[in-house]
Amino acid sequence: MQSLAPRVHQKVTRKVLSRKTNDLGFMPRDGLRSIHSVPKENIEELPVTLPVMVLPGVTLFPNALLPLYIFESRYRSMLEVSLGTDRMVALAMPRNKEEHLVEEVAGAGLIRACIRNADGTSNLILQGVSRVKITGWQQTEPYRTARIEPLQSIDHHGEGAEETALQITKLHALCARFKEQGMELPSQFEDYLCQITNVGVITDLVASTLIADPVVRQDLLEELDIPKRLARLLDGLRKQLV
Repeated sequence: MQSLAPRVHQKVTRKVLSRKTNDLGFMPRDGLRSIHSVPKENIEELPVTLPVMVLPGVTLFPNALLPLYIFESRYRSMLEVSLGTDRMVALAMPRNKEEHLVEEVAGAGLIRACIRNADGTSNLILQGVSRVKITGWQQTEPYRTARIEPLQSIDHHGEGAEETALQITKLHALCARFKEQGMELPSQFEDYLCQITNVGVITDLVASTLIADPVVRQDLLEELDIPKRLARLLDGLRKQLV
């Protein structure tokens, strides 16, 4: 199993999602009507175990839309089970090439769309639901199934509001610099960035869209404290712009 190549990303996104998301790989699960107040990851909906796809260099943030190409037999079997039950899987990064070790913090996602191909492969769109911690393995063959605990972002409820507002202003400026340097930002990205008021959701939007380094992305996924996540995000964006 591997992450979807850019050519497949474009193909599947246009086919499945363009009418609803305008090619932005991020969408609050209740649509635009909830964009101002996406409050928390949807942890109340999570089962106690989830099948796990282990993909190098790929991170699934809450609300992010991730296209995947399923071709390995183990993940074809996983997909059949998931589609027949709650349509949920977790996505985790390996710590080594052999996949013997897996990052403990992963992204739980809901299969939003699935296209079956004649050769038995599938193209699907996975939407992030929540950060989760893998606490153990229920099975490792033919694919991994993990016992999980939901991870809730820590919101300080208005503490340091002035500092947070300043940091958000800096975030907007850094995002604008990406555009100035010739990066084509996804449609609706700037609108979402201006309209979403939940800082935790903003950090996930920007991280999922702009951060390229998988190590930095994993660090941002693992950081539950929202002000600290925002500070790490700013640092990651500055380093990427250098």
